[in-house]
Amino acid sequence: MKLAFIAALSVTLAALVQPAHADPASEVSARPRPIKWAQGVTDAHVNNLHRITPTLYRSAQLSRADVPELQKLGIRKVISFRSFHADDSILAGTQIKMQRIRINTWDIRDEDMVAALKALRTADQDGPVLIHCQHGADRTGLVSALYRMVYQGWTREQALDELQHGGYGFHPIWQNITNYLKRVDVERLRQEVNSG
Repeated sequence: MKLAFIAALSVTLAALVQPAHADPASEVSARPRPIKWAQGVTDAHVNNLHRITPTLYRSAQLSRADVPELQKLGIRKVISFRSFHADDSILAGTQIKMQRIRINTWDIRDEDMVAALKALRTADQDGPVLIHCQHGADRTGLVSALYRMVYQGWTREQALDELQHGGYGFHPIWQNITNYLKRVDVERLRQEVNSG
C-alpha cells in the first residue's frame, strides 16, 4: 500500500514538473519582442492598451475613468467589436466618436471583417482610433491581425505570431480565430475593403 502511494505520488509529481525547453511559451518569451508588434502604452492607465501604429490603438473594454486617458492620446474614434455591449454611456458628452461593429467570436463572418477593416481606414484620415472588445485579446486581435495582413502586407505567420504571442491575452480556446486567419482569402478581403 505504501509503495503504491509513493509510486502514484512520483508519477503525479513527474507530470507537474517539466523542463523549461518543453514549454513552447517559454521559448517564445525568451526571444526578444519584435519592435513591429503593437507596443504597450505604459503612461496611460487603460486596460491592455497597446499602440499598433501612431494612429491606431487597441485595448480591453473601456470604462468612464478611461476617457481622460483617451483624450490625452488624442483618440478621435472608438470602435467596439462587442456584440452585447455599447460604449454610448462611457463616451457620452465627449468629442470622441463611437462605432460598434458586432463580431461574434464563435461565428466569424467575412462581411464583419470587411466592415471593421473599412472603419480602420479612418485611422489615417480622421485621427487616432482605438479598437476594443471585452478583453482586447481575441476579436481585437483578429481584426489587428487582418489589419496587418491587408494594410501592412504582413504574412499570415507574422500576424498569427503577434496574435498568439504578443502578450495581449489571446485565449487559445478560440481556435476558430486562428483557423480563420489561416484560411481567409486576404486578397479578396483587400479587394472588398477597397471597393467602397
